[in-house]
Amino acid sequence: MSYNLQSWNKLISESLCPEELQQLRGKEFIKEILKRTAEENEQVKYRIIEDVLERTKIKDKKQYIKVTQVMIVHLLDKLYTYRQQKNLKPEVKKIYETVTGHLQNTLGFIQNIFSNYFDFNVKASLDYRKKSFCEMRMQIDKMAMIIETSSGHCRELSNLLKENFTSFCSDVGKNITYRELDYQKTLLGELLKDDLLLSEERAREVLFYYNYNEDRYLEFLFRKLSQISSLQETIPERVAAIRLQQKIMNQLPVMPDNSFNPLMPSLRDQLNQWIEEEVKFLERGEQMVVSNGHSLEKNGNNVFVHVPFRGTEIYLLHKAFIDSGGAAGETYKSLFEKTASHLTNNNQRGFSTESLQKNSDKINYEVKDNVRRFLQKMIRNIESY
Repeated sequence: MSYNLQSWNKLISESLCPEELQQLRGKEFIKEILKRTAEENEQVKYRIIEDVLERTKIKDKKQYIKVTQVMIVHLLDKLYTYRQQKNLKPEVKKIYETVTGHLQNTLGFIQNIFSNYFDFNVKASLDYRKKSFCEMRMQIDKMAMIIETSSGHCRELSNLLKENFTSFCSDVGKNITYRELDYQKTLLGELLKDDLLLSEERAREVLFYYNYNEDRYLEFLFRKLSQISSLQETIPERVAAIRLQQKIMNQLPVMPDNSFNPLMPSLRDQLNQWIEEEVKFLERGEQMVVSNGHSLEKNGNNVFVHVPFRGTEIYLLHKAFIDSGGAAGETYKSLFEKTASHLTNNNQRGFSTESLQKNSDKINYEVKDNVRRFLQKMIRNIESY
């Protein structure tokens, strides 16, 4: 426990424990306790200022503020636990609420005065989480009313966002940092301004600005891009349509150092990566693809189906298909015999069963990743049908 908070810790752990306070000895005792906590609150602030000024290195200042934050949150959580006990006297509840207010005041003082050193990655106190969740739940109810009046075009995105906020507020006890809490509160507040949720385009601008790189929203955007692409008749038109959307998204302003998930690439980076992979995939098969989206070539009596895969990827797709029960009664060899000679790619026309079977020893991470991306694209397309 930080030296500056030793008095607080002793006061809360001993004098303010429920067993002690339930034996209250009159109004004078209560008055003395409240006076003592108020004085301690002011003294702690002065001591924090002195300690920060004594430290010459920025690193030391930040570390000191972080330790102090953690200790104050620990004391706030202890008071929160006290307040959850049943049959507390009204006078006791008042003391806990007053002392909680003092500690929150000290924490707010640190954030305002030493904002450059305040660590938003510290776990938020239980009391702060509970109050924030109550406010957010009222806003979520407002969001639900807006969704009811919105068109089907905007409803999918609005419901997706509503599910995120509802899930976030579902458990007061889970560990949430001040950064996570402030991000969700700010984003929810912005989305509720000026009936913004009634316009998917305007909502997208806010989500890009706050770098909302949440998995389900990314999947939503991937599906939208796939739908835009599928409406075009030729591959060049599909590529142009995707590139236009990419240009529009890349021009949207973004708040620096801000994101839903700091551990993942930004929303813009993940979308650009998906678009580049999609364009590459389309361009690989451009020479063989006809306008209906299928790739057929006739050579004598043979009919070939063009696929944008290498031999190793063709083998892996067959293996996954058989092992997943896609063709009961077939083996790798029997399926290869029926399909291999009719497949063609940019390098080879027709494969032998033996040549594909030899690829069983050549499966590596790149091959698995290419097949995985293709299957994920199939899933996204299926969900959009």
